[in-house]
Amino acid sequence: MLWFPVLAATLGCRHDDPATPTGDVAGPLGIPIAADGRIYAGAAVIDVTPEITETFTDLDGDYTFDGCVDDPTGCAEPFDDVDGDGVFDAVWIGGYGPLRAARGVHDPITVRALVLAMDGEYVALVAEDLVGLGHPRIWEARDALAADGFDPDRLLAAATHNHQGPDTMGLWGSPLAGVPGFDPDYQERIAGAIEQAVRDAAADMVPVTLTVGSVAMRDRSPWFSGSVFGGKNPKPVMHGMIDDHRDPIVVSDQLLALQGADDGGQTVFTLTNWSGHPEVRGSDNDQLSADWVGVARSVLEERFGGVAIHFPESLGGMQSALGGELPLVLDDGTHVYATCDAAAVADPEDADCFGQPAGADRIDADGDRVPVWAERDSWAFVTSHGWHIAEAAIDALAAGETLTSAPIRVMRQPMVLPITNVGYNLLGASLFDIGADQALTDAERCPEAVDPDVLGCFEVHVFRLDVGPIGWLSVPGELLPELAWGLPEDDPRWVTEAADPLARGAGSAYFPQHDPDCAAITSYEDCRHELALGDCDCKSLHAWPYRLSEQPHRPLLEAVDQPYHAMLGMADSYFSYVIPEPDFNDAVSLLTDDGDHYEDTVSAARVFADRVFEAHEALAARWAAR
Repeated sequence: MLWFPVLAATLGCRHDDPATPTGDVAGPLGIPIAADGRIYAGAAVIDVTPEITETFTDLDGDYTFDGCVDDPTGCAEPFDDVDGDGVFDAVWIGGYGPLRAARGVHDPITVRALVLAMDGEYVALVAEDLVGLGHPRIWEARDALAADGFDPDRLLAAATHNHQGPDTMGLWGSPLAGVPGFDPDYQERIAGAIEQAVRDAAADMVPVTLTVGSVAMRDRSPWFSGSVFGGKNPKPVMHGMIDDHRDPIVVSDQLLALQGADDGGQTVFTLTNWSGHPEVRGSDNDQLSADWVGVARSVLEERFGGVAIHFPESLGGMQSALGGELPLVLDDGTHVYATCDAAAVADPEDADCFGQPAGADRIDADGDRVPVWAERDSWAFVTSHGWHIAEAAIDALAAGETLTSAPIRVMRQPMVLPITNVGYNLLGASLFDIGADQALTDAERCPEAVDPDVLGCFEVHVFRLDVGPIGWLSVPGELLPELAWGLPEDDPRWVTEAADPLARGAGSAYFPQHDPDCAAITSYEDCRHELALGDCDCKSLHAWPYRLSEQPHRPLLEAVDQPYHAMLGMADSYFSYVIPEPDFNDAVSLLTDDGDHYEDTVSAARVFADRVFEAHEALAARWAAR
């Protein structure tokens, strides 16, 4: 497969003869901090693919282990007890349902680092091919780097939110049986890999020229959006290659690309920032993979050289191509188009083909070649997604802006997040890698801890990072895109549907999953604490008027005035979905059906979004005052 050459070595991208800056001054880890007006960059890759030593016999072909983790032969499905300890030492895959044990490796799992520096300022960006990573592991790497003088405010690490990699949170073992899905030794390996990747990247820095560009995926092809949003995708609500699973249908489809090349024109790194979930292989899979991210990176590395690194944007709500349709692209980058067979060319009702020679391309009324659609939940779908993103990045960079100067500024702001999720509080003490012993429980810092049913609070961070004309804000979870980018208030359909639930339902643009049996509900508050009211399914209902917060908070990115701006999601820790507080349903949980409020069941707290707003507002005040 195309993406296997991505790991030419786990040492990163070495340059045999790096240029030496005038008045070279080595900072922490060897990072150039000379005030010479040059941008420096280094990138590195560490292979962290887990070794699979024990597998099971999937008798029913459901990709889920249905046996007993402490009985190799006596339950429904046997496992190979290689070490003879009577326990299934599985590599559980993080994403979808529990007990999905890996039985092979499709493509590698990696940790990748990019270190940038200019005039004494620097930052390390790290991406891991994981479903999520808690802050204790990231901070372990941070503190090890800080021991050698690295400024701990300058490490920004994020998981790609890969649903086909090892469980690093704990939720995908056997939650009800109290079997965590993570391996403590592997968690230590990840922390070490973050540290080592930063060290390797910092040791390999050279002067670079940057190129930055961005594109909205909705503008790339009419086949990336459905009829509701003016396109030709078979899925009517597909928008910019995203099939938003949760009403309202609001997407973040900007693809941001940044590339650095040395003075000889050799690419050091290519960075992509995009919102789609790396989950498009689906749940019918038992092979470890980086999902579409691995494909996109491999295409970019084959095209440009250097190290490709991907960071998630606003993932929440649910930003994903899963369940939609994508034009098929083969492993070698060939786009596949439909052709006219003998029956089609003889059929007067087939306007695209009638009268054409057999084998001709199927051309629609707009003169566009009609694509063949990739099979859903398949490696072909993964490959197609990766190619579409890589090609968008290639074109964005070709039309992009060249930067010989890109001043760097980074700042982090603490925020305290209570864990009020019922399921997490029931299971969290024994299940998650972020344990109860690490929670804040003093009432002054965590007022919610006075409730005996609340596990406590955790202190995490949000960041702002500027690299020349690029401004990023971070969030420790999956942000619903409207919280970052705002609401589509320039569309009259939105104005009507956001305010009036009777304008929602089948055929509406933004709230198509609305239950028509909810017409008698006069206030969302009536449903907020219920799963159903009479015939009304409260799990399909969303707030009206739909708004970001009860408080006068602005969309996050309005605070960033750089011409290029975006979010860095899943950064510094992972506490799942960040949902507008007015739209949160308090009745759903991990222990109930969730309907269109799935995200609420796995979010750490109803107040998550407001805490993020407050932290970024405090950060913006410090940023402006400095």
